[in-house]
Amino acid sequence: MFVAALFCAASASAQCTGDGIQLYPAPGGIVPTNMRLLLEGVGTARSPVLALVGKPLKLTTDGHEVKLKVTKGWESTLGRAVVILKPSEPMQPDKRYTLRLDELLPNVSVLNGRAGVQPSWLSGKGADSKAPKWVKRPAVSEGFVRRSPQGIARFVKLNLALREESPSYLVVKLSPRRLGVTPQQYLLPVQANTAYLGHEACGGAFALEDGRSYRARIEAFDAAGNLAPSTPPVDFEAPSAKGP
Repeated sequence: MFVAALFCAASASAQCTGDGIQLYPAPGGIVPTNMRLLLEGVGTARSPVLALVGKPLKLTTDGHEVKLKVTKGWESTLGRAVVILKPSEPMQPDKRYTLRLDELLPNVSVLNGRAGVQPSWLSGKGADSKAPKWVKRPAVSEGFVRRSPQGIARFVKLNLALREESPSYLVVKLSPRRLGVTPQQYLLPVQANTAYLGHEACGGAFALEDGRSYRARIEAFDAAGNLAPSTPPVDFEAPSAKGP
């Protein structure tokens, strides 16, 4: 089971994600009424997404709209950036809300949504006010490298478990185990108690150097922004692309 999952992740990461945006939580799901959105710009969409800071966005449904305050989140050194969309008020329960992107990001591709459809979510029964709780703290279980015509993809797999009903995310501050190097800090979504830290062949969240030792300081939070308790840092060595 693990080998199959690792192979799928490696195969997917060998391909470049492409230009566009990704939204977290992913469009189409059921979310708490106090959800905040994370909007990631990938490739050529990175700069337009960063330019949204301070501009008006909104979630709309029949008879109600929620204004969103756009604030700066995190930037990757590999062509990605995330902004945070904070609601001015809760959504009403059991309604489908649509994020109006057409005015500020016309014709943008939503990479984790349906083509040609404005992203939307179904609000749940109420707000999420409980912080996630660690069941299993993050640990590196495996690393992999995959070559493709585009270049080299390099990831480590983080295994973890949180007691949390809403989608969960990590913000990782990654530092090489040597002095004088600026840390990287970026977002990782958690899926099926797993997060992948690294980069695709032509971009990604974190630049990993071949065989370099790193320390990752990790914060976890849910779709409403509730923080999990602090957890010890994780040390690991980036996988090497060198053959035997």
